[in-house]
Amino acid sequence: MEDSKITVNMIAVGEDNRGIYYPESQRIIIYLNKHESFEDLLKTINHELIHHCINICGETMDDDQEEKCIFCMSWADYSLV
Repeated sequence: MEDSKITVNMIAVGEDNRGIYYPESQRIIIYLNKHESFEDLLKTINHELIHHCINICGETMDDDQEEKCIFCMSWADYSLV
């Protein structure tokens, strides 16, 4: 297992993305201006952290598979009821 340390940077004004994960440098950038609430911000941080967890566990997925996996995990509480 790779080193699990990660850096999270928050930038006030950013690009089109709400957040982005860079596996090469194990860094997350969160763009604050793309969020409407604190809860929204936390969801983006969790989303990007899941990308990191998938990366350090050595799973091999393409971008579509990874996004679908994260989507399913995010909605699991609601879909399992």
